[in-house]
Amino acid sequence: MTSTLNLFDPAVLAAWTRLASHDTFLARHAILADLRLGLLNTDSGQALWLSISASGVQSGTGLGEAAFYLEGGQGAFDDLVRGLPFNRLVRQHRLTVRGDLRRCVQNWLLLYALTRLTANLER
Repeated sequence: MTSTLNLFDPAVLAAWTRLASHDTFLARHAILADLRLGLLNTDSGQALWLSISASGVQSGTGLGEAAFYLEGGQGAFDDLVRGLPFNRLVRQHRLTVRGDLRRCVQNWLLLYALTRLTANLER
C-alpha cells in the first residue's frame, strides 16, 4: 500500500493552495462566489481552512472563520487525496458537513472544483 499525502501537513496545504491559485476554473468562478471552508480531521483534531474569492486563494491552520466545514476521519481525507469526490464521501457518511449548510450548498460546484485538485497533489 502506498502512503498518501496528509492534507493537514502545512507543506501539502501550501501546495494545494498554489495549485488552486493557478486553476482557471476556480479563478473564473471565484468572481461569482466567496468560499471559505474548513476541514476537520476527527482522528487527529487537526483543522485547516481554505478561502477562494475574487482576490485569490488563501489557506491556514485551524477552522478560522469558515462558514462551514467538512469533518471526518483520516481515511476519508486519504480517499479525498486519492481522487474520491467529496460529495461521494458525504453520501457515504464518511464526511459530514457542519456549520452553515446553506452556504455549502450555494458553493457546491466551487467546493467540488477545489477538492478535486487534491488528486493532483501526488503527481
